[in-house]
Amino acid sequence: MATPVSAMAFTVFNLSTLAKHINSQSMNEPLGLLLVVIFIVSIVLLLIGATYIIMVERGFIYVDPPDLREMLLAEEKFRGREERTSDEEVGEDLKELLTGSFDIVYRWYFTANEKAARERTRGLHLILLALIMIVLGYSILPFTVE
Repeated sequence: MATPVSAMAFTVFNLSTLAKHINSQSMNEPLGLLLVVIFIVSIVLLLIGATYIIMVERGFIYVDPPDLREMLLAEEKFRGREERTSDEEVGEDLKELLTGSFDIVYRWYFTANEKAARERTRGLHLILLALIMIVLGYSILPFTVE
C-alpha cells in the first residue's frame, strides 16, 4: 500500500505545482486549453486510482471459524443421530467440520487477496497514468502564454 499512497502524494504535489501555471489568458490558445484538459484528466485519473486503493482497504474481510456455541450445537446434532455414535466418531465428525470451515475461510482469504492485488495494481496504474499526464502537461508548458 505504501507505493500507491506515495504515488498519490507525489501526484497531488505535482498537480498543485502545475495549477500555478494555469490562467485565463492561456485558455484562449489551443495549447493552454490542452493544458487545462490534461490537468482535469489527471485529477480524474488520480481520483479513480484513489478509489481503487480505498476499495482495497475496505475489501479486507475478517472471517472466523465457528464459535464455541456453534461447535456445541454441532456436537449435540452429531450425538443425537439415530445410530449409536462413540466419542471417537463424534470427535472425527467435529474434526471434519472444523477442517471444512477452515478450508472455506482459507479460500475466502485467498480470493480476497487476489481481488485486493488486482485493485491495488489497477489503482497504481491509474495514478501513474495521471503522473504521465502531468509530465505531458509540463512538456507543453513552455509553449503556452504566461
